Amino acid sequence: MATRPFVNDIFQLRGTGNQSSGGQGEWITIYTGKEIKQDPYENNVTVVYNNPLSIIAIVTDLTAANAMWKMPGIEVAKVKEIFIKDKYQSLIELSQKIEIQGEMYEGWRVNGKMQSRRMAGNVVKLYVYIKVV
Repeated sequence: MATRPFVNDIFQLRGTGNQSSGGQGEWITIYTGKEIKQDPYENNVTVVYNNPLSIIAIVTDLTAANAMWKMPGIEVAKVKEIFIKDKYQSLIELSQKIEIQGEMYEGWRVNGKMQSRRMAGNVVKLYVYIKVV
């Protein structure tokens, strides 16, 4: 199934493309990693990160009120909604952290599984956030 032309136009980087359909995309960096249990009695876990990978995504800000409805039970300092092409869904599900404009976010997980939703046009939507300290 081929993607619709407007989806490809939207995922272009900002400021590129033709005049009628300027891109909305920006670079985000995905950090995958492996959790290593240091002490099984204390449940200490250390994460070893792999080399980061960068992809183009559409990133929008959400308010704390929106986050309360979309991600119940999580107190957030910042939350963003990310739209990516579906070919990157498995990469995002393996991520430990996601860097957007120099800030580190983590994906919304329920029972250890990254929550994402497949949208029309081969697009996947997910939420990332920074926890309240």
